[in-house]
Amino acid sequence: MVWFYTFLVVLGTFLAVLGITSTNVAIPKMIAPLQTDIYGIEWVAISYIVATAITIIVFNFASARLGLKNTYILGLALFSLGSALSGQASSLEEMIVFRFIQGIGEGLLIPSSQSILFNLFPPEKRGTAMGFYAMAVAFAPGLGPTVGGYMVEFLSWRWIFYMNLPVVVLLLPVAYLMLPDLGERRKLPFNFFSFLFLSLASIAFIVFLSKGESWGWFYSMKTFTAFCVFVASLLLFALSELISRHTLIDYSVFKEPNYLYALITFVVVYGFVFFQVIYLLPIYLESFKGVPTFQTGTTFLGFALLLGTFALIGGRLSDRTEPKLLLLISQSVLFLTLFFFLSHADYYTPRWKITLYMCFIGVAMGFFFAPLTALAFKSLKPHQIPIGTALYNYARLIGASIATSLATYTLETHRALHFDQINELRSALSSSAFVSYMQKLSGFEAFRYKVALGQFQNLLAGTYAVQDAFRLASYMSILSLIITITFLLITRRRRA
Repeated sequence: MVWFYTFLVVLGTFLAVLGITSTNVAIPKMIAPLQTDIYGIEWVAISYIVATAITIIVFNFASARLGLKNTYILGLALFSLGSALSGQASSLEEMIVFRFIQGIGEGLLIPSSQSILFNLFPPEKRGTAMGFYAMAVAFAPGLGPTVGGYMVEFLSWRWIFYMNLPVVVLLLPVAYLMLPDLGERRKLPFNFFSFLFLSLASIAFIVFLSKGESWGWFYSMKTFTAFCVFVASLLLFALSELISRHTLIDYSVFKEPNYLYALITFVVVYGFVFFQVIYLLPIYLESFKGVPTFQTGTTFLGFALLLGTFALIGGRLSDRTEPKLLLLISQSVLFLTLFFFLSHADYYTPRWKITLYMCFIGVAMGFFFAPLTALAFKSLKPHQIPIGTALYNYARLIGASIATSLATYTLETHRALHFDQINELRSALSSSAFVSYMQKLSGFEAFRYKVALGQFQNLLAGTYAVQDAFRLASYMSILSLIITITFLLITRRRRA
């Protein structure tokens, strides 16, 4: 029955992640129906991330009161309700509210599903459990763009919010009747002021990162205000935790070296390496190479299949060998793929090569997710698991927000830099003699030729900027290698 319980939990998480990744493809298509613009539609994503962050903060308290089973069911129900309502949204304001409800659902669903699995399996089998979890959940981000792209092109973006509902309607009663009530129920004291200050800090930081580029960073008073609110709220949170008898966070989890290592490595690799690739690659394919949305999604299919397969293999191996050795393999493959292959992809690189490179990324991340997660929670006590999963997922969320902001900043600034660098070549190609020659050769008028040349210059500058971002991600993978080797040496010294 343990594997049946695992299937119920993983299925709910898979449906949620599939919905999230499919929605990202549809966001540009929502602009006209919701009567907004590119800057207004950004608040749809911001509201979702903010809701998830706030909910994750109180997950430990909620799961202690409700139990892990009820928290999981509540999260799945809220996520599905928000999804159904989002499909009916007729204005930007409605979509922001409904996506906020959906974000609350994810904030309860993801940590509770991981906590349930850690309670179902003993420490020596958690690697296998996390392998199965990662196999299913990691396949969703690869399938999401494909499914979302198909629905956007051939049906409607609203169907993305409806596709999971039939399965959820069946899953909810089965999970309620069949899942055991796991986890220790206890009345934890709730530090309201710490929660308030950390929530304000999270909201301000996410808004600062998400809107900083469009607002002009510190040249804008709005960006500066958001950053000041973040710093002030964070300081008040620290003060509240210091003077309170009951803290919001159980800091004893940071005394476990494996958990601390896993948390740091997760932020570096997931946020600054993996998420940058997942965020930038669709921009590179669709905006700079003109690949249709559905075909862009299919580029990720091989990656998703290999990630899922090697996640299961990596999970099994992490129960039998040192997980950090598997992580060294993962980080090495990430560096080699990013530095020697993806960072050299340009406007002329065929799509099949990008698909092949992403297969290497899939293998690397398959050996990353399950071993790292199993290592993180291997030495935690049962009562530490809920707060451990909450902090782990909070780090995932903040890391992804930082990575998105960094990738956007790198893309925009380096595109402008490369655009200026190409100007010298463009000036040579725009000379009167050359323009006259090209006009005779192609039949273009001089003005049309210069416009076409300028558009091509912009495409080349964009691809060079993506190369720079991938190169930066490869440097972060080297940093993760250094962190892993350092912790591995520390662990072996302690054993000796």
